[in-house]
Amino acid sequence: MFIASLQRHLNVCAQVDLPAFTKRDPGFWSVVSIREPSRPVPNPAGFGGFHTTLCLDVVGTDGLEANELVHAPRSEHLEEIFRFADSAPGQPLLVHCWAGVSRSTAVALALIVRAMHANGCSDDEMAGDACEILLAIRPQAAPNPLVLELGLAQFVDPDSAHRLMVRLVNQPALFQNRHKGASPGNPP
Repeated sequence: MFIASLQRHLNVCAQVDLPAFTKRDPGFWSVVSIREPSRPVPNPAGFGGFHTTLCLDVVGTDGLEANELVHAPRSEHLEEIFRFADSAPGQPLLVHCWAGVSRSTAVALALIVRAMHANGCSDDEMAGDACEILLAIRPQAAPNPLVLELGLAQFVDPDSAHRLMVRLVNQPALFQNRHKGASPGNPP
């Protein structure tokens, strides 16, 4: 899907869907590959560019073993992803994680919000419009709150990043995707 605020195509998928993209659109997409170290390495052939980030799908570090802490989401991961995206302006970007639901949608949402922020959109506009765009790309999106907040903190101060992350993940459709049967006003 072409996102006007980004001036590029943006899509999100699960790792298993990558071969369909190379078959349908050979050489079209640059890929942000977000995966756990234990998962198989995707084949980068057929893509215009490929950036890999090793990052677990966790929302905090409490209870993680030392070997897991190494791969907990960190600011550096988002900084590298943004740098990769910025290295080829306008290049179509495909973001994937294992299921294409949590980490990848958080990165896509952070990219959308960053573009809207740069265009002077208000927090209200970003909270509503960015979520609509994300859901048009990936209806089952349930962005990882930690990855999203780290992405937002790449271009706004940490307190603003946290407040905006809370607004975004509590948008009714995104909240519903993460917490089936609950609503933001009636937490699980």
